Amino acid sequence: MGMRAIKESDRVTPGPCDVIEICPICGGSMEAVYSRAHQKVCVCVDCHTSITVPSSAWEIKSEKRR
Repeated sequence: MGMRAIKESDRVTPGPCDVIEICPICGGSMEAVYSRAHQKVCVCVDCHTSITVPSSAWEIKSEKRR
């Protein structure tokens, strides 16, 4: 098995529930409810707080880390 460096372009864009697994309001679990190329949404299973992350936000994150 060969080893190679992982480039930024090889990484999969995480969803908001991958980044924020616990609801910032009540502490419940966040669940992905919508995932498209331009937008990802997760909702708390307890209090129904939602978090929407546009794909452009991940691009901005990548630019800031360079």
